Amino acid sequence: MIDPITAFATAQAAIKGVQAAIKMGKDIHAIGGEMMRFFEGKDIVQREASKPKSSFAKSDTAQAFEIVMQAKMLNDAERELNNWMVMSGHADLWQQLLVERNNIIQKRKVEDILAKKHEEKRKEDIEDLLTWLMAGALIILIFFLIFWWLTMLMDK
Repeated sequence: MIDPITAFATAQAAIKGVQAAIKMGKDIHAIGGEMMRFFEGKDIVQREASKPKSSFAKSDTAQAFEIVMQAKMLNDAERELNNWMVMSGHADLWQQLLVERNNIIQKRKVEDILAKKHEEKRKEDIEDLLTWLMAGALIILIFFLIFWWLTMLMDK
């Protein structure tokens, strides 16, 4: 997995490549790879930005500012890309991209929720098993102590 700093740099480089290709008059097919790298980097930055941070290097405010500024820069770049695609007659392609991206995000969220529930159920099952094992061990110990005590009484 790419770290968010590298992902941000990749997204910035990709959008610069897209902008250069647009200025040179290239069509949508020529910038497809750069667009994919941009969106991949943007998604990683957004995903990492939503995770809680525990860094001693920066204050919470500095981290928040950096995240907000990176998100704004990438959102501005995406808006420019959207405008170019609409102006170049590819508005339908842009809409398809957004629909597919939303479908993928929704599927990922559902999978994450299911995985989390599965993990919680697994932990609960392990806790139940440990409880039963400890209860069984305690019962065996009690029976052993009673048996030992009775044999001691019988010997006297």
